[in-house]
Amino acid sequence: MSTATIDAPAAADSFTRGRVLATDLEVLTVTPTSVVISWVTHAARLGIAIPKPVAVGTEVAIGPVGGPMQLVHEDPTPRVYHVVEITGLEPGRTYQFQASSEGKLAAAALRPTRVVGCCERTRQFTTLTVPKGRYLTTVAVVNDIHIGERRQGIVLGALPTSVCPRPDQADYPRMMCAAALDELTGRHGRPLLIANGDITYDNTPEQNRIARKLLDGYGTELVDWVATRGNHDHPRRDDDPFGDYFVGYQQAQAVSEPSGLRVLAMDSTRGSGGGWILPGQYAQIMAELETDPQRPTLATTHHPVTTDAAWSSASGPQFMLRGRDRLRLQLIERQAPGVFLHLAGHTHRMRRDRADLADTNARYLENAACAAYPGGYSLIHLFEGGYLVNFWRVSDPTALQWIYRSRWQSLGIGAHLMLGSTADRNHRVDIDLSGLRPSGRTVPAELGI
Repeated sequence: MSTATIDAPAAADSFTRGRVLATDLEVLTVTPTSVVISWVTHAARLGIAIPKPVAVGTEVAIGPVGGPMQLVHEDPTPRVYHVVEITGLEPGRTYQFQASSEGKLAAAALRPTRVVGCCERTRQFTTLTVPKGRYLTTVAVVNDIHIGERRQGIVLGALPTSVCPRPDQADYPRMMCAAALDELTGRHGRPLLIANGDITYDNTPEQNRIARKLLDGYGTELVDWVATRGNHDHPRRDDDPFGDYFVGYQQAQAVSEPSGLRVLAMDSTRGSGGGWILPGQYAQIMAELETDPQRPTLATTHHPVTTDAAWSSASGPQFMLRGRDRLRLQLIERQAPGVFLHLAGHTHRMRRDRADLADTNARYLENAACAAYPGGYSLIHLFEGGYLVNFWRVSDPTALQWIYRSRWQSLGIGAHLMLGSTADRNHRVDIDLSGLRPSGRTVPAELGI
């Protein structure tokens, strides 16, 4: 059991004492043997764009449903950003919990944490269970890094919908990316990383140089990581620094992981918010899949590729892959039964999407942004009988401060659309991956095997 160590403002002063709100409760990450619960404390004041943070203590009690709860974490250290990881849980068991600060029970605030039956409202969660068969490998995905961005949430031009970082957070895209890569290297053993688009903010040489340096620090291209292009990385007139530093426009890339997993990374960039795939790249995609259509394959594009994603996004279908490409790509993936998961970014939200075709093996998942709220990365743990998805928020102290600040982007509405449910961020899918072999990676401790 642990709490993130945060350098935070002083404890509640005379003005705010007794008026502290413990809010933004999130059951963030649920694994077979652990849970991460987070919340924020701030002053109970109205009429300000971003509430004043207030640092107080942290308490969490937990116990199996139907049994007594025990206080498992108590820390009087003043903190604003309360992030508690509880370990040693039993797989497949339902637990009840209480999270509190200064005697105030943490409450849910965002739309997905207030719906009937959600973990934050019931104050219950069920740990995952691992799929059948041997553990094979783990893959990580990070997207919407936005190196070079200076404000978060610019959706209405000059109107004040975006959030400006504090001076110590000014280079937040680099800070957030570096923190994610550090955690993936240290805590998670450096799995194959998919950097799935919007790596830069506007595709300048300097932004690409910084991004390339960060990823080269993680490992070797097409061995330890693969980068795709997003709409922010599209070519600028006759200039394409992303192509110079990473990969050319509308080029597909295939990467083989030691387990035998194939990662097919595609370029869905058009030149504006929406996306397309051009005929030359379709030829590459089909040629690669036709070499072994049964081979377990993880496909990626920056843009989501389902009608469900297109019409559920606040930005509308014009923001997604164009309609005929959505359907054509899904048809191609259906004809290659080995394609079991298609990862996207772009919307900055965590969401499981419904395929347009009923008889496909592929599942479709939008992964949340790294650069700002929700602020993290996902791990995909593969077994012979399926896979687990877990979203992790970066835990660097300054990063947590920025994540909370950026939560207020788009006039405070953005976070309601981005977080998704606990089940969107953490879930199990049963599917036959026995065509792969164990990669030799150390089994992650949170899997409990």
